[in-house]
Amino acid sequence: MKPLMVMGLRTLAHLDTKETLYEQIDRDEIQATGRFPVEHLEAIARGFALGILSSHSIPRIERVIGHLGWFRLFPAEHLISSDPMDRKDPANWVNWRREYEARGLALHTVVDIGEVLVHNLAGSPVFGDVDKYYVTGDTGVRIEGATRITALDQTRAYRQTVRGPRGR
Repeated sequence: MKPLMVMGLRTLAHLDTKETLYEQIDRDEIQATGRFPVEHLEAIARGFALGILSSHSIPRIERVIGHLGWFRLFPAEHLISSDPMDRKDPANWVNWRREYEARGLALHTVVDIGEVLVHNLAGSPVFGDVDKYYVTGDTGVRIEGATRITALDQTRAYRQTVRGPRGR
């Protein structure tokens, strides 16, 4: 199985409010910008699969990915849509982990801007083997069992693919 780094759509891209984003999608005038340099995503994709687990529908996720020009990095079989509140519950992540495994992907890393989600996953012994990162510039935010980052090159997945096994 290929190791998987999964994140939310809002983690991947700076997006307007849901209503505004949906209007932009309908008008084909998406204003989203990537949160991370494409070079970081491409580096990680050399050794890991990249996936999105989001409360947005798959067609909307695909529209944003297409707008960013990142289809090659996030194939459709790596995308999962969920209810917004479900994303924060580790019990639901057990099922999504199984769904990814059925697709040949092993959950390795979760990166999110949602501190509640990351906190909940970090507090669950079921996800002790998964690297957990939260993206924030606020140095005062601390989540035990997770690592605060500002960029993907600060993740173990990035170090592993760029530096090889010694980058662990």
